[in-house]
Amino acid sequence: TVWMPIINHQLCQGCGTCVDNCPTNALTLLDNKAALTAPSLCVYCAVCEDICPSGALQLPLMICRKESRSQEQKP
Repeated sequence: TVWMPIINHQLCQGCGTCVDNCPTNALTLLDNKAALTAPSLCVYCAVCEDICPSGALQLPLMICRKESRSQEQKP
């Protein structure tokens, strides 16, 4: 399963903030609404979710894993 941002077009104001700040250019504006037009470029970094002023973008699953020092030192 590949997780992608979900865009609520009813909340999207078409400001373009997410498009301008997407580090991989996965988002564009279509019909004055944000759209994930290059899903293969999306790295699920959460910039769009964090920066959207209307809360129109959500990442449905975000898993962060931090290895302990003991795991990092194993050969």
